[in-house]
Amino acid sequence: MIYSWNIIGHEAQCLSLEKSLQDEGSLSHAYLFFGPSDVGKWTVAQFFSKILLCDENFCHQCVNCHAVESGVHPDLVKLLDEGGSIKIDSIRQLIQKVSQTSQGKRRVVLIENIDRMPVEAQNAFLKTLEEPPGETIFLLTSSHPKKILPTIISRVRSVEFGLVDNAFIQSHLETMEGVDAGQIRRILEMAQGRPGLAIRLAKDPLEFAAYRDLFYQIEAFLSRNDLIEKFKYVESIEKNPEALEQFFEVFSLLLRKLTYDFLEGESHPLKKRFSSNQLADLFDKFIETRYLIQRNVNKKLALENFFLLTEV
Repeated sequence: MIYSWNIIGHEAQCLSLEKSLQDEGSLSHAYLFFGPSDVGKWTVAQFFSKILLCDENFCHQCVNCHAVESGVHPDLVKLLDEGGSIKIDSIRQLIQKVSQTSQGKRRVVLIENIDRMPVEAQNAFLKTLEEPPGETIFLLTSSHPKKILPTIISRVRSVEFGLVDNAFIQSHLETMEGVDAGQIRRILEMAQGRPGLAIRLAKDPLEFAAYRDLFYQIEAFLSRNDLIEKFKYVESIEKNPEALEQFFEVFSLLLRKLTYDFLEGESHPLKKRFSSNQLADLFDKFIETRYLIQRNVNKKLALENFFLLTEV
């Protein structure tokens, strides 16, 4: 590859972007990088924006490069994921910034997790996406592309990012100081092919401990029938958005591990408790529960109904 993308995996995606850079006629005015969370979509989008805004082939030394690195480049517009949905007012502000004359050759608009836009906000954004002023390139990311309007999907070049092979993640973790073989094994088990999550867990002992403890707790929930204990847990997280999101994240990782163990014939204590069909039903209900909570239904009721399925 021409550039050092500083990314674990995704060589094919990066090579494809490099090819479009070599022939500017093949550059799209809008890209959607989609795939699971924490796999590197946003990292690639940010790096791509730096290349696009440098007139000297991403030299790292010019005014543009320094301005991007400092976060003050006038032609770089960012809309970051700060939790919750993207409000219509934020989209109007973004549209206003994009409508202004760019100071350089092009403007780059970075939107993290565009699926957080409600339909009203997506419709407001659509016209700007269809008719961008000047030379504007949109770099959008999403972990839930099915929540994006088809009219938006049809106007972008979609680039899929999948889970990364553990061998690539392990190789990177082994270069990090203070991470032993036992931690690496557990991190790989919890990260399930997500290098961004693996690096966070390796760098932050507190987050690693929280994930590990919650992983064990959920395994314990699934290993026995104790509805009272499960409902107590629901009460402890239903009003805490951060704890709720962490529960969904860790539960999804555990379900993926169980599914993998079933498919590959690996041993796991929970395989004696759940059949493959029961696991599939649990996964479907899990996705439905997360969707309902994102739509602001009664969190406690949705979670309790979900845990009822674990009583087998």
